[in-house]
Amino acid sequence: MAECEWTYEACAKWIQERTWYQQIELSNGLRTPGWVDCGKRLPLLRDAEIQGRTLLDIGCNSGYYCLWAKRQGARRVVGVDSDPVRIEEANTLAKMEGLDIEFTTGLMSELGGLGRFDTVLCFAVLTEIPDLLGSLGVLKNVIGGRAFIELALAKPVLYLSRSASWWKSLFKREYSRGMLEIRPSKKGWMLSPSLEVARRVFGPEFTVSFLGRGLRYDMICVQRIS
Repeated sequence: MAECEWTYEACAKWIQERTWYQQIELSNGLRTPGWVDCGKRLPLLRDAEIQGRTLLDIGCNSGYYCLWAKRQGARRVVGVDSDPVRIEEANTLAKMEGLDIEFTTGLMSELGGLGRFDTVLCFAVLTEIPDLLGSLGVLKNVIGGRAFIELALAKPVLYLSRSASWWKSLFKREYSRGMLEIRPSKKGWMLSPSLEVARRVFGPEFTVSFLGRGLRYDMICVQRIS
């Protein structure tokens, strides 16, 4: 359907015919009936620099944060998702809103060719990817400024190791916080890193800080410093 044909009635009919994950409010007052209120993450993005900047949303789904960023004055917005149905929805919503946003179907491992972005969003994606450490490595290459990443962090109440060096460090009260938890998910067994592991993976050219509980998991901010 051409952009000029998106009347209120046509938009409403199209929305009603689909199954939604994200709740997305349009400028004409319509709202997609998704079961996730993505707006609850926005308070954790208060330090994101959007206006005049570039933004990449990894796992963009139907495009909630891409639409939000463009409305905030982002210069270039790119949304990537592995589900072509969600990308088609995102493209259609952008056309309805008259917003210039680039949406593409792709996997985490394919992001290297996109270059670096001032702001990167990656929400509840790493929790479903078996190659956690490899995916964090890919993220390093696309972060030009700051990334907001929501993932399950390892926070065990008790941590024991057979390592002799660990036992020695315990008595010095310097025991390692660099740990990985193995947990079940819909796609099999996945890894969850501790905050210290995330810092080690990103390395000295980044700072990694804990922002608090996100919509589904923990939110961290990764800032490039060199």
